[in-house]
This record gives sequence, C-alpha cells and structure tokens, in this order.
Amino acid sequence: MIRLSEIQLHISDSISLIIPPLELHKGTIYLILGDSGCGKTSFLKALAGFIPDDNIQGVIPAIRSSLLLQNPMHQMITTTVESELKFPLIQHGFPDDVVEQKSRDIAEYFHLESLLETKLYDLSFGELQSVMLAATLLIPADLLLLDEPTSHLDYPAIEKMYSWIRKYRQNSSCLITSQFPDEYCFADQILLFHGHRLVHNIPAKNYPLFSRENEFASGLAAEEITAYLKAL
Repeated sequence: MIRLSEIQLHISDSISLIIPPLELHKGTIYLILGDSGCGKTSFLKALAGFIPDDNIQGVIPAIRSSLLLQNPMHQMITTTVESELKFPLIQHGFPDDVVEQKSRDIAEYFHLESLLETKLYDLSFGELQSVMLAATLLIPADLLLLDEPTSHLDYPAIEKMYSWIRKYRQNSSCLITSQFPDEYCFADQILLFHGHRLVHNIPAKNYPLFSRENEFASGLAAEEITAYLKAL
C-alpha cells in the first residue's frame, strides 16, 4: 500500500491543487474523473516525479512508477512498433528471450502484430496510442499511471486494457484519468476532482447514484448512466 500525506501542488502563481491524505492499494484500479483543467494530469505527473519539489508542499514518497502521457507523440523513443515495445523490457534488464516473448504477447493481445515493422510516424493517432499504452504496461512498476489512455480507443480495446491490468498488474496500484465516466464499471474506486481539489474517493459501484445526487460530479448525467447500465 502507498500512503500519501496531504499534498499541495503549485500549478501556477494563483492555482494550487490540494490532495488530502490518500491510500493507494495494490491490485486496485482508481479512475480519476473531473473537468478539464482541474489537476488530474498534474497529480499523475507529481506521483511520477515530473513536478519539481519546489512546487510541492508535502512529501511524495519515492515510488517505482510508469506513466503514459496524454499525447503519445511526446513519449516515442524508438522508430518502429516492435522496437518501442521491446525498449522498456531491455532497459529493465530482461533476458533476450523474455523480451521477445513479452513484446510479442502484448502485441498479439492488442492486435498490433501486423504493425510490428511499421514506423511510429506512419501510425494513426489511435494506433500510436495503443502502442504507447502497450509499452507502458510492460514497464515493471508499483504505481501505474495512465493519463487518458482511452481517448482514441474503441470499446473493445478499452475493455481489453482493463482486463490486462486486472490480470497482470495485481501487485500494482493503477491510476487512470479518463474523459469517459462510463469506465467506472471497470474500476474499483473513483477519485473525483473538483475546483483543483480531490473531493471524493468513493467505490466505483456507487458512482451512478453519487452522480445523480451531486451536480458537480464529472461524467454522464444520471439518465445516461441508467441507460448505459441497462444496455450492459
């Protein structure tokens, strides 16, 4: 379990993000919801060590983490799909046969086999997002941080992502920001941001009722959530 004391992140001269004490449990998927610009991305970057200490009031423990950025073009390291999938495994010292097997397995899982020799710059944005997501999932980490990983994925791909995390990252805490609150059905907990503050940490199963009772709750309107549940 990862314990965080109260944290204030100074995003600008006039804006601070406030995170109350928080416990992150292994094997738990946290879906982070909130309006655009409320601090969700800043929170993930702070946990990953991407925000200078001078901008942080409070202590964030050193955590072995992996972070997927919103824009996959900002995260490309190599030139082809295959080399990008292999890179994190090589960097973490896996034997050649393991690198080959793990990269092939995840390529097959996310239907990337036909793209392995493709140059990253020749991919569509959605394809590139899938590749960078797969590469991030291969990084050994205690804290998996995914910033809007589903923004250009179709529903089957979203479902596969959550299924993979459930199966292979049981020893990690996973924090996922999303534009799509209906993903609550894949999560364990909802972290709800409002007004540059983490205001609620609730069980995901309670989110539909909570959203009906709180106007500011980010996400689908109550009627849309009800319709979504009936369609499942």
